[in-house]
Amino acid sequence: MPPDLPPEPELLVERPDGKPLIREGQTNRELLGGTWYFRQDDSFVGEDERWFEQDNLAGWTPVSVPHNWNAQDTTENRASIGWYRKEFSLPRSPKRARHFWKVRFEGNNYRTKLWLNGEELAFYTGYFPFEVLLKNLKPGRNTLVAEVSSLRSNSDLTHWRPAAFNGYGTGGWWNFGGVLREVYARRVDTVDIEDVHVLPRLARARGPARVEVRTVLRNFTSRDRDVALMLRLGGERYRLDPETVPAKGRRELRTRLTIRNPRLWAPRDPELYGLSVGAMTGGKERSTYRVTFGVRKIAARPGGIITLNGKRVRLRGASIHEDDLQEGGALSQATRMRLVNRLKSLGATITRSHYPLHPALIEALDRAGIMYWVQAPVYQLPTPLWARSGVRSLATRAATLTVKNNLNHPSVLTWSLANEPAEAGGNLGTYSPSVVSYIRGASRAVRQLDDTRLVGIDRQSRVGEPLTTGAHQYLDVLGVNDYFGWYRSVIDNRDDLPPTTTADLSKYLDDVHAANPDLPLVITEFGAEATRSGPETQKGTYEFQRRFALDHLAIHGSKRFVNGSIYWALRDFRIHQTWEGGAPEEYATPPWHNKSLIEETNARKPVFLPVARVFRRTKPLR
Repeated sequence: MPPDLPPEPELLVERPDGKPLIREGQTNRELLGGTWYFRQDDSFVGEDERWFEQDNLAGWTPVSVPHNWNAQDTTENRASIGWYRKEFSLPRSPKRARHFWKVRFEGNNYRTKLWLNGEELAFYTGYFPFEVLLKNLKPGRNTLVAEVSSLRSNSDLTHWRPAAFNGYGTGGWWNFGGVLREVYARRVDTVDIEDVHVLPRLARARGPARVEVRTVLRNFTSRDRDVALMLRLGGERYRLDPETVPAKGRRELRTRLTIRNPRLWAPRDPELYGLSVGAMTGGKERSTYRVTFGVRKIAARPGGIITLNGKRVRLRGASIHEDDLQEGGALSQATRMRLVNRLKSLGATITRSHYPLHPALIEALDRAGIMYWVQAPVYQLPTPLWARSGVRSLATRAATLTVKNNLNHPSVLTWSLANEPAEAGGNLGTYSPSVVSYIRGASRAVRQLDDTRLVGIDRQSRVGEPLTTGAHQYLDVLGVNDYFGWYRSVIDNRDDLPPTTTADLSKYLDDVHAANPDLPLVITEFGAEATRSGPETQKGTYEFQRRFALDHLAIHGSKRFVNGSIYWALRDFRIHQTWEGGAPEEYATPPWHNKSLIEETNARKPVFLPVARVFRRTKPLR
């Protein structure tokens, strides 16, 4: 054995075992946890050396998943490749049973190639969950191998900036690599319910709810199957007439239910319904899918007003990045719940993220009555990249997958298509025809999936840039990232203009509203870096941060057309090795973003309680 390899570990063959951490989904999912094996591949030789069919464990190290190979890195932010391997066995099926097995990865970063028993199964890209049929299972021991790459490209949707290692991989947050979320296995009996989407609609806030249920069925057998759905809601059962699902094919079935006097979901007052859908064929329920949903009515009114259940909203909260000092991007359930509890302690009624959060965390938002501004992972792409049709297609895919994977969560307020899409490069805030084309097409695609929520983007705010664009006509809401008095916030080519101050913010918001009078505004970012005590006038101090946050909140609150304020962010997180975030060099602590209300150590900054007092006394509905 080469001297640089670790001792060969004991080979453990285990069965799937453990309840899912996510409530939504098929009821027979089991964690594919226990002992996995990991092998780093910084030299990118794993495929050539065929690690995917290696029989022994030489070079592999036991780990558990979720796993993040650079979880505690604060210096390199190195894009690389890691290999994950699971030795498992499955229960025997009865003779003549039509049983199949699937494996589901809830989220890897960033590209995954999968093998089973040495044969390639699938390739998947992105932050999103994916499910794969295990095609070549054997009796007894099976070997599942996942090659996970965090290598990026110069047209990546989030991490397109040049990096110190391997070309590209720097973005607005640390490029964590690995199997960052749980892995599940489940048995499929003949016909599978792959997905269920629930869309409750209210014609008026006090009227009945018409609930549309979309069920995606897949027939794994070689002949057509007549499938009857059994829906269970609130103690009632609804058996639907059988429909034919073609051999080895899929079919989406749609049905509508009525809740005559629905209990409405609202911030700080969440009311939830449980629905299960069963697929029956041959007199047996073959698959069961469980979902939790809420009934509420979101609308945008003239004058730039958002209403929920017929009342004006005034939302307050802070954004989240999945980054922990010890766990990196592979957050544990305990860490996720700590973040939700911090939001509740803050008095938050809304949160936001640059990519869909872990579904268990979003489920916790549903239960806590905290709304969610969720963004497709499309971050500050330079205008020249938008001219590529392939980039626009990938961005639209990211937007639609964000919706498909999170549609059932009543906490979701907005599907945001991009963050600061014209921020980088020489475009000076003008949206090119290609950017407008993406927003037009993606907004249409999103509304085809979900017409009950708002579609938006988040724009930077710089004096001298256009106040409105050709893209705004395709939006229901506009996110405004506000750093007046922190960054210069002036168009790049106007050296004659002084840096903005907090005093300039009020007029700027009035001007944006005047240019878009019926487009609601939400402040999607505002904040100031802080790492120590000092003068209130000194950028980088806790005292400056406190004054900045309270002054900006007061201005936001004075505007009827500003429907919410989301502080950036809840807890400090890693960005890149040279990050200073606008703070003087002596106050910066690269790679940590320090604008948050909580340190990366989970200690509350002095700004937390004053902001919490404002949030707690702000009624979310008026």
